[in-house]
Formats: sequence, structure tokens, C-alpha cells
Amino acid sequence: MRWLGALALLGACGGSGHAPTADAGPVSLVLDIPNGPLDPQGYTSVEIVLHEPAGDVTRTASVDSNGNFDLDRIDPSNSVSVEATLRNASGAAVGYGRTAVSSALAAGAQITVPVRRPIAYIAGTGKKPTDNSPTVEPATFSDLSSGAALDGTAQVGTSAALVVAAGPSLYAVAQAVDANGALTGPAQILPISTADHSMGSALQGSMTGAVIDGAGSDDGSTLVIGTTTELFAVDTASGAARVLTDGSFARVAVVVTGGGELDAVAIKNRASTTATPCAATAELWWVPITGGAAPHMVATGGFADVAADRGHAYYVDACKGELGEVTAAAVQMLRTLPGTGPSASPPVGRPTALAVSSGQAYIGVELPPVNATPATSSLLVASITDPGTGAARPLWTVAAQQVIQVTGLTEVQRLLGASAVVFNHLEVGAGGDYVALTTSAQFHGDEIAEAGFPDTTMDTEELWVFAAATGGVVQRYRSWCSGSFLAGAGDFQQWQCAAAASQSVPASGALGHHVGSMTFLFGKK
Repeated sequence: MRWLGALALLGACGGSGHAPTADAGPVSLVLDIPNGPLDPQGYTSVEIVLHEPAGDVTRTASVDSNGNFDLDRIDPSNSVSVEATLRNASGAAVGYGRTAVSSALAAGAQITVPVRRPIAYIAGTGKKPTDNSPTVEPATFSDLSSGAALDGTAQVGTSAALVVAAGPSLYAVAQAVDANGALTGPAQILPISTADHSMGSALQGSMTGAVIDGAGSDDGSTLVIGTTTELFAVDTASGAARVLTDGSFARVAVVVTGGGELDAVAIKNRASTTATPCAATAELWWVPITGGAAPHMVATGGFADVAADRGHAYYVDACKGELGEVTAAAVQMLRTLPGTGPSASPPVGRPTALAVSSGQAYIGVELPPVNATPATSSLLVASITDPGTGAARPLWTVAAQQVIQVTGLTEVQRLLGASAVVFNHLEVGAGGDYVALTTSAQFHGDEIAEAGFPDTTMDTEELWVFAAATGGVVQRYRSWCSGSFLAGAGDFQQWQCAAAASQSVPASGALGHHVGSMTFLFGKK
């Protein structure tokens, strides 16, 4: 391992009654970085955030050529968790990490913070170019510290239906695919090195049902995987996989309570988000992982997504158009969202995706076509620590469109507007610097015989990564574009999908993905 060390000198007590004096000795704050090609590079400063019971303390320091930095004097504390962000000369995050649990900040203490590059991973199924048969693809990734456009050639492992992060650790969920493209057979967990992306041997446990979603604990000890038949907990040390409860669980998040207990919050029987009328039959479940209580349903409704942050769990209800908090006992509405739910006239949007980080909620809203405007996706940002103040702010909105062009005659083009757009994943990375999402969209165009345009149906999937502070697009990658053409005798017969401005697509020879998962190391969903 390569260790980047710092000394944070203890200051005066600050009234706690337990701290040593200012000269009682230093605290060692150690940033743990893998010794490999994926080490963070190009950093010139470090930003440390200490989360203490009385509030947050932030320190920023320059990093010298030997990797040392000085954070000045910091008051002692009985309980502190730490976030660390490595930044380059322009201020961009090139490394991020956080402690999994709170520790005492006292004289002689050593606190270790694992730090990793900000990398967004996607994985899922595709089709072989040789015979168009379904296959499970290697995962691909976008290294946000490098600035390179994603093109599908950066691959991880041999096949991954899902990739799941657990703090500084990364895992692939491998499962076979049948002739119709559906996941089938036992699912296994394989560790992926965050030092060099090498894949290790499968853990001993396996899971049944087609895998749908997964989440990990910050300490890397536990994965929670939702399948079409059960909700599983996987012990990453022993490899054991155990059933937590039965049912089809499409969205999961991991909550760490104040006492250190791990719980899962999950959505069972999640309905289609584009169905009309809105289905309010999804079940919101609270599932203890390390505690002794029994899994139980908390509420039913139009629950579409869940998220967890700092010991709290949250949800969005697509039918009511609301953001709320869930506990083991009940749900509590925190705020209604503009332009969504039954209060909108007419209802035009549904909140269907959620991520929460450092008091900020990121909410994905799906809007159907209105008049000549195609189906639209919108990303809102709202305070979750003080929901009574401040309106939800739009960070990004785009009407989904796709240009198709005649193969070999690319000047002949047709613009299609989406009939539906769906949020599949939403996650915050690098401590809140980046927010990433994936969407799928459906397009249809009737035949225009006089122009030689056939009846066309298209499906696309995209990964978007934004700078959370500004909404600026950092990465836009169309992982999939495929369709069918009912061509008449006078129609153009061969078509291909065109790339939009600032959009990257799979390179020649790289296989596309139906995105089954998207995750960051140290991500928040």
C-alpha cells in the first residue's frame, strides 16, 4: 500500500471536558491509496471534512512533492467521521474517500481514510456482433479524473450483469443470459481490484432469481442484492449469501444506524414508471441486516426509488410527487415536488429516481410528451436537511431525441422524438462533486413513403455525468441504440444511429450495453 500521511495538531478542548491540551500530541490522518495504476494522480491539494456532532469542520491544505500536508490545529472530538478529497490545480476532484464509522479524534489517534479515483462504472447485457445473440458484457467505466470520453473499450472483468460498490471495494455480479436476453441461473459475486481492475475468484455464495439492483456498506463488509425472487445479503469476507426476505426487489439502499447496525431499505413490486394511471401498489420495506428485528413492509404507494445518507433513508413517490424519509416504523413526507403528482395541473411529471449526499437530494423526474415536445428527463436538486425552505432547483433538463441516418448516405437523416424516457439509475460520486444517471428512451416514427422513410421503432440507453455544482455535462455516453424498420419497396433499407454533439458512442468493435447497473466507488444512491 502507498500511504499519504498528514498531522492534524489537536487544539484546545472547546468545552467538551475530555480533550487533552494543545501540546498533548498529534493526530495521524492517513489517506490509504492503492499501490497500482489506478492511484489518484495530479493532485495538488487535499480537502478534509470532519463530521462532528456539533457540525462540520472543513480544512484545505496544499500537498507537497512528498505527499505531506498540514491541516493546522483541530479540536478533539469523541466522535468524528472523515471525508477526504484530492483536487488538482483546477479544483477538480481526482480522488475521494471517507471513513465508514465515527472515531475519536484524540491525542495519538490514527484515522485511516481509503481514497480512490472518481470512477463511474456501468454493466449489463448486450448482443454478440457475430450472430446478434444475447450476452453478458464486461463492465465499462468512465474515469472522471482523466477527462477521456467513454467509448466502451475500457473494460472490467469478463462479464458483469451488475457492478456494486461497497466503500472502497468493487464487485461484479455474474449471471448467465438466456436466448431472450433475460438473466437466468445462479448469480455469483466476484471482487474487482480497485488498484488495477483485475478480477478475483468468485465468492462461495450464490443467489437465485434475475439480479436487478445492489448496494454496499461503506465499510465494504456487506452487499445487498435485489433479485426477482429474493433480497440477499452477502458477507464479502466469508462469501456467504443469505436470504433476507422473499419477493421481487428492484431498488435497494443500505442504512447505517447511529448504533452501527446495518439495515436495508428496499422497494418490492416496483411498478412501471410510465404506466397510466400511476400504480400505487409498490411496497416499501425495512430489512435489518445485522440486527435481530424481522423484515417488514412499512408502507404501500407509488414508491419509485430509495436512497440513504448519514444514518437516514429517503424515498420518492412517483404518484404523489413527493420526497420523504422512511424509518423502520413509518414514512414522513418532506416536500412535494414542482410539476409532479396530483397537485400539478395537469400532472406532467413523475419523480422516479433519487440520490442523497450531504443534505442535498437529487431527484430524477420523467415527463411524458406534451404537444410537440418529446418525452423529457429532468434532474432536480433540493435541500433535505431543511425541506421547508428553498424550492427544488432544476439542474438539468433535456427532451430526448435521436437522429438516425441512412447507412452509407449519412446526409439523409430523420429526427425522432421520444415517446417515453425512463430513469434507470442515479448516484452521487466524489462526495458530491459529480452526479451520474442512466436513462432509456423509446422512439417511434410512422412511415413517410414520399421521403423513403420506413416505419421505425428505436430504443436507446445513455449515461450522463454532471458537475453537481453547475449541471455542466462531464460525460455523455450512448451505450445502446437499436431498433426495427418496417421498410416498404420504395423506402431506404439500411439505417444507423447518429451521435449527437458532445455524445460519445461505443467504438468500433466495442459492444454496447443495456445498462443493468451504474455505480461510483464511495457513491451515494
